[in-house]
Amino acid sequence: MRIYRQTYDYYDIATNYKTQMIEVKIACHGDSLTEGYGIPHRLRWSDLLAENSETEFINTGISGDTTAGMLARFYPMVLAQNPTHVIITGGTNDVSLHLPQRDIIANLLTMVRQARHFDIIPILGIPPPFIFAFDAVEKSELFLEPQLFFKELKVLQKNVAQIAAEKDVDIIDFSNGMVAELFLEDGLHPNEIGHQMMAMNALVTLKEVIPQVFGGM
Repeated sequence: MRIYRQTYDYYDIATNYKTQMIEVKIACHGDSLTEGYGIPHRLRWSDLLAENSETEFINTGISGDTTAGMLARFYPMVLAQNPTHVIITGGTNDVSLHLPQRDIIANLLTMVRQARHFDIIPILGIPPPFIFAFDAVEKSELFLEPQLFFKELKVLQKNVAQIAAEKDVDIIDFSNGMVAELFLEDGLHPNEIGHQMMAMNALVTLKEVIPQVFGGM
């Protein structure tokens, strides 16, 4: 989708301007919640949005990735693609590995800063919850117990919302409306209907951030 904006000459803002055509391209950067673990990729939330709009979506989600991994590949997989916007959703795997919350936030903020440096508009995603009632997580010394994982993930959700407000970053609340029926049996990964809900949650924010493209949807 192309949108138009006016750009001004820095030495004569009153009289020198031109209309510039902008091609909207949205990168979706994250882990399995972005990649679409366990479902056909054409049914994941980013592809659903792409199908119902004239906007290009680039999905750079990798299952099992941490925010450190996301940061390490941020330049080649996101910045080098020159998107106009990037939706950054990560931290769930960090929490499962009991990595410090401050490190998760630091990695997310570094990606936000890098995006802004390259004139890319960042959007932070609040990850969906973990439905620990399924209790289907494999027991391992490397991963948190389900009950603790549930609690720590809620802390991450609050931290992402707080830091987004402090840094004036728009958010997509992917946890909104995500009830147990919208997850696979592991209680962690959304099913096909869950990805429909995630697409709806993303659309709420995109209507505000890019009304020229999504305002009529």
